[in-house]
Amino acid sequence: MISAFSILFASALLSLLFHRTIWLKPFTLIALVIGMCLSGTAIGISGFETSQATSLFEFILQWVLFALVLHDKNETSITQILFIGAASIALLQSSTLISFVISFEALSIISMVLVSQIRTPDQAEGAIKMFIAGAISTGILLLGTAFYLMGGGMLDKAIDIHADGFASMGIVIMLFGVFYKLTIVPMHGWAMDTYTLIRHSHAGLLTGVAKTVVAVATFKIFSGFLAVQIEMGILLLAFLSVLTMTLGNFLALFQTQISRILAYSSIAHAGYILLAFVGVKSSYASTGLLYMAIAYIFMQTAVFLLLDTLAHRYNIKSLDDLNGLGKANRVLAFFFTVQLFSLAGIPLLAGFLAKAVVFYAVVDAGLWYIVLIALLNSALSVGYYAWIIKHIYFDKPSTLFAQEQTDKHKTGKYANEKLSILSQSMLLLGTVFFGIFASLVFSVI
Repeated sequence: MISAFSILFASALLSLLFHRTIWLKPFTLIALVIGMCLSGTAIGISGFETSQATSLFEFILQWVLFALVLHDKNETSITQILFIGAASIALLQSSTLISFVISFEALSIISMVLVSQIRTPDQAEGAIKMFIAGAISTGILLLGTAFYLMGGGMLDKAIDIHADGFASMGIVIMLFGVFYKLTIVPMHGWAMDTYTLIRHSHAGLLTGVAKTVVAVATFKIFSGFLAVQIEMGILLLAFLSVLTMTLGNFLALFQTQISRILAYSSIAHAGYILLAFVGVKSSYASTGLLYMAIAYIFMQTAVFLLLDTLAHRYNIKSLDDLNGLGKANRVLAFFFTVQLFSLAGIPLLAGFLAKAVVFYAVVDAGLWYIVLIALLNSALSVGYYAWIIKHIYFDKPSTLFAQEQTDKHKTGKYANEKLSILSQSMLLLGTVFFGIFASLVFSVI
């Protein structure tokens, strides 16, 4: 059966034939366009099913992957993007435990292959830390699966919402395995170093794409159980959510390296995502989780791709290196500013509505005091986002920009910039569109 999954998977295999040719990127882009047209088509194998919400997110996923391919020049990365797209769609359509576990592990393995493209000692360190975290996550997930089966659970069925005893314990353990991937504190240590040390475009794939796909798929599989058994762990989930967002935001305030600020911001947003699990009894929880995933996939992918462009073009690493970017390159500064505003939760952008819906779901579930803490955290995050913007527009230009105009005319160093701008425009369109047209997300739940 032809589906987005089959198109992307077959295209990933065929793309190996186009390596070292000018046809690889056009072939990949065409495959993603066809995949977008087929979004929502069921894989056609037992254990996988689709829905309106899944269809919408599959389309958005491939839209973002299209932008990533436009930005990336590395042939191996472009092929891996197709494999990641296929694994992500399989994970999103998973409806049984066995399909979820297999798809989750497939996405994990492909992600580890992605970051194994090592060129520097720092990238090697980041890849090793991700590999170790992935191994731990897999071990915990499989341990939880074993407990679930010992308690009478079935691999080829959906999670039993009335599970108890060993089965219930197994579900909780499985969730902690997934939380490793979602970078929930205290299972976050690997993420900060990995996101900082690996290539920024790869960090965008991991934080923007992989994390949101895992969050949506996990909520789909486990929310039924949590809604019934929530009294058992609501305080623990709430505590982990608050701890994650607070630690991420607080530590981000003290960083001077841009990639570390964005890495801690990513950890903080994992806490906001977890709020949807806390408010799972509310009818708005699934909408909030989907909205958060949609906003996050655009915002987080965009900022890391921008950082990748800035690092290659100007060798920017620290906050001080950003000084005067608003004058040196108004286009990149504009893209960066809007996405940072969205991450901070400024109205009329997707990040604002995503937080608003998730917060409302938690209030609707009777946990208003958790939302109060989340609001304080959101206000705290404005501090370091505003500090970045201050460096961009209000500080004396960095010496890194001094030779900008001369280099631009002397060399073809920036020939790929038009594709990067098109890529950023696609991501910006998503951030603005879903910040205004909320009805589209509400209508598919």
